[in-house]
Amino acid sequence: MTDHVSLTLGVDLPALQRLGWSDNLQDNLQALYPNIADFSATEPSATEPSATGKNPDAFVARVIGVERTGLTIAPEGLLEIDQVPVSGRWFRGDEETRPTIGDWVMIDAQTGMLLDMLPRRSLIKRINPLGALQLIAANVDSALIVTSCNADFSLERLERYLSVVLEANIAPVLVLTKIDLVEEPGIFTDPLSQRFPDIAQLAVNALSRESVATLAPWCGEGQTLALLGSSGVGKSTLVNALSGVVVQHTAAIREEDGKGRHTTTNRSLHRLPQGGVILDSPGMRELQLAAAEEGIEELFADVEALAATCRFNDCSHASEPGCAVQAAIESAELEEQRLLHYQSLKAEESRNRETLAARHARHRAFGKKTRAAMRTRQQSKDSDQ
Repeated sequence: MTDHVSLTLGVDLPALQRLGWSDNLQDNLQALYPNIADFSATEPSATEPSATGKNPDAFVARVIGVERTGLTIAPEGLLEIDQVPVSGRWFRGDEETRPTIGDWVMIDAQTGMLLDMLPRRSLIKRINPLGALQLIAANVDSALIVTSCNADFSLERLERYLSVVLEANIAPVLVLTKIDLVEEPGIFTDPLSQRFPDIAQLAVNALSRESVATLAPWCGEGQTLALLGSSGVGKSTLVNALSGVVVQHTAAIREEDGKGRHTTTNRSLHRLPQGGVILDSPGMRELQLAAAEEGIEELFADVEALAATCRFNDCSHASEPGCAVQAAIESAELEEQRLLHYQSLKAEESRNRETLAARHARHRAFGKKTRAAMRTRQQSKDSDQ
């Protein structure tokens, strides 16, 4: 966070509220930027004075799209350009310091450059297929983790999504789609409720307005909702149903395995008529965990509680005497498959965390070496003059 206490910050509060702005964010902003100019009475502009008569040094916006060429922001009309360019300094640090979709940002009124970011209240992230940290979305309140009634249904995959969401302190909601296409919904709903009894769950027909209306409690003003799930589970159909208009294209899935094609190719925020905003993202079949230790522990609290009562502190829950976890499996209190997936997620998270730490260390060392070389070159030039 850059120190810009003396800046006059332009704010169009009604427009920001339509983008998920909340009273908590307003309090944080007021503490960081005491000089706030109200733009709500006029058309926001980087060059025209606000209703207070002050020309702002910067104004508040939300990132609603991230492209290679820059950031797409809202409210619209703040700049004469479509995108906000991002200077190289935002890419010199760790990946988590870079702006992503959902971030609240300060835009320089004169240059149109990204000036600052408000502290995030949540961040969804993963390890991408290349092994690097990828930011999915920031400042999300609730996450609809979507799966469907077909061959692609997987409790283990849902556990991955839940671990990531719980780690970010985001309220999860499990949404089972295409419930209207199966004769025996209990084949899918019963395992879901048995495995995740403490997680909110809904079974919906995304083509039915009445069915989709059950999601209304998570779509109100000031709420940011994220849709997560594999391709073909009906995320884009849900976005269209909640938005009341077609904002995302849809496509059929392969019947033999229930897998879908990517119809959403980038992450984007959409306003909802209920007052909130919704984030749709491309399907993520592979969700490698990044720093999700607390999320895993919360999701597998039953396993953690049993492990705490084992005779040995370093019990591997395999063949050690006095293992409470193995005793629970033998008495059918705990499913062995649940233990195995818990151990698999813990091992993956630990491995990825160590890999990221080593990657960050290499980047810091390279940056330090580069800066030293630049100083040496500059000193050489100065001595020649």
